[in-house]
Amino acid sequence: MTHDAVLVFSKSWGAVYLLTFFIAAVVWTYWPKHKKKYDDASNLPLEKEDKPWR
Repeated sequence: MTHDAVLVFSKSWGAVYLLTFFIAAVVWTYWPKHKKKYDDASNLPLEKEDKPWR
């Protein structure tokens, strides 16, 4: 295997791997089953705001 062959392989299949991983992460995040978990997490910083910062 030459350096050029490894470079072509890593560029093409690396892009496919990263695209697949990105699509899986987006699908996981926006899946309706996970909505309540992410809604609760987004409201967490707003809870118990009755004290000053210091």
